[in-house]
Amino acid sequence: MIILPLPDTLSGTPRVNLDIQRVDYASLEASGKQSGVQAGFPVWIARLEFDQVDPVSADLWTAFVDSLEGRLNRFYCGDPSRPRPIAHTFGMTSLIRAGGPDAGATFDGAASSWSQSIDPVTRRATITLTGLPEGFTLSPRDLIGFKWDAEGAEAGSFERRTLARCATSAVADAAGVISVIANPPLNPALLPAGAIAHLDDPVCVMSQVTEQTELGPIGAAGTMNGGTIVGLQDLRP
Repeated sequence: MIILPLPDTLSGTPRVNLDIQRVDYASLEASGKQSGVQAGFPVWIARLEFDQVDPVSADLWTAFVDSLEGRLNRFYCGDPSRPRPIAHTFGMTSLIRAGGPDAGATFDGAASSWSQSIDPVTRRATITLTGLPEGFTLSPRDLIGFKWDAEGAEAGSFERRTLARCATSAVADAAGVISVIANPPLNPALLPAGAIAHLDDPVCVMSQVTEQTELGPIGAAGTMNGGTIVGLQDLRP
């Protein structure tokens, strides 16, 4: 299995709908009360949509889908509208860490440490990051990425990825600590404690949903008339 990046094309990044897929079951009572049961942990699903695609880009997207070989290979995908937190759209390299073991160092996008707590009543997850610059801001729809090495893989390959999406706003304090409610909750059975939480180019690993993927026809001039690629997160320890 190989994991492919999305192609860098002349037509740019397609529209991406990155959403959380849950398996829910409704429970209806005779009184009219409704409740729900969720099976397992949620995963991410992405839908990439194209309009008219230039000939060079059409060739690259065709080669990309061919290289996925159906469901055999994987690809990285995030939200192209959120490569960084919205408050830091123009970059983070000029920021300085306010806390953690690397306090005073240039911020590289990665937190020094992270933790998650689950409210027993609301079941909402709060993620706490340390080692951020003072005043660093997270906003709703910002993404927190997590990356770690697969067992037996080369150190620093970071082939395992997942995401959490902020549901609230928060600002890092003078010690560089920030806490934010995020979805979906992180699965502690799959995510190792040593995973790196980062805020630059967060992505997850997707498997192609072949029955929903379709590239449009290519005309005599080589342009592609739209297309759709759908991926479902492949989350492994």
